[in-house]
Amino acid sequence: MIKRKLYLDQIGRLIDKEPIKIITGVRRSGKTYLLKSISSELKDKGVADENILLISFESMKYNKIENFKQLDECIVNLTQNINGKIYFLFDEIQNVKNWEKSINSYRVDFDCDIYITGSNSELLSGELATLISGRYFQINIYPFSFSEFIQYKKEIENIDVSNLNELFGEYVKFGGMPPIQQIDKQDKYSYLDDIYGTLQLKDIITRHNIRNSDMLSRILDYVIMNLGKNFSATNIAKYMKHDGRKISKDTILDYLLYSKNACFIHQVQREDIKGKKVLLHNEKYYLVDHGFYQAKYGGIENIGSILENIVYIELLRRGYDIKIGFFNEKEIDFVCTKGNEKIYVQVTYKLSGDETIEREFSGLLKINDNFDKYVLSMDTLDFSTNGLKHRNIIDFLISDYI
Repeated sequence: MIKRKLYLDQIGRLIDKEPIKIITGVRRSGKTYLLKSISSELKDKGVADENILLISFESMKYNKIENFKQLDECIVNLTQNINGKIYFLFDEIQNVKNWEKSINSYRVDFDCDIYITGSNSELLSGELATLISGRYFQINIYPFSFSEFIQYKKEIENIDVSNLNELFGEYVKFGGMPPIQQIDKQDKYSYLDDIYGTLQLKDIITRHNIRNSDMLSRILDYVIMNLGKNFSATNIAKYMKHDGRKISKDTILDYLLYSKNACFIHQVQREDIKGKKVLLHNEKYYLVDHGFYQAKYGGIENIGSILENIVYIELLRRGYDIKIGFFNEKEIDFVCTKGNEKIYVQVTYKLSGDETIEREFSGLLKINDNFDKYVLSMDTLDFSTNGLKHRNIIDFLISDYI
């Protein structure tokens, strides 16, 4: 596997610092491998093997630990003969009930540095947030970016990576989930289906004691089918009713929340740019990896939404908070903020003619502020005009800037 520099650089700056490092991301996005990479980094810095405790709660060795008391007993046994600073690396810690009590006590009782991963964005909710307030640093890990995909092809598969269009075609078709990169092409969609099924079972159904798993599957099918489109819980309820199934909007909202917390889907709210207020209906949803859409509805007929999904996740990787813009009845795909920085981003497949250019540029041109405004497409010609910046999507994905 490749070294994931984006995340290792963030963690490297925090080694031996007080904050607990909390790494969250969807199942099979590379969290376990990242912990192993951290372990290797520590050894390279001269830390002795016995001072590094990497515990995976999905490993046969530790999967019988069900609660914080059992975890404490395990840690006491493992640390009794260790001298010097201890590095705790806990993988998929959400499997341990009330684990946050143990983590806080280790921070107090040991000379230690703590790293934890979990497949649920709720790791920092509730008691833990109170116990370690101001003493943690959260890192969100995502499937391979296109740059990492190229790195994998070059370093692991040892292939020529000069044909970026061909490589991007493969990336669009199968996505960036790390485990599928080593799977033969004819088996990739089947493997993505397996990951999807495991994610539903372990991180949503079992975790939240969902009895009607078929209803959850149908709701997620609707979300995937409507990738990048505006809809609400009411739309889903009507869809279910038409299919002869009755479900309340509250239940739909609960299932969507559970799926967001499992880091599988991302809800993007709409913002009235002129009035600077969030619109509380008809959000959009994107997938943590577009490969899940392709595995279910593969094809090029929805290439615009797939490209939107790719750009959206890339913007998240780069640390932006993102909303859908709404200005004078024109929709702006992404309004992105990071500190005092703001950018507007419109995504389309091709600027194929004057009508398409008018559609994609007109909304941005009406926004009268000094923040940068971009249109991203697969075109190789530069259509920048009137202060709007046009960029090729591949160029954007392989660069460190927009």
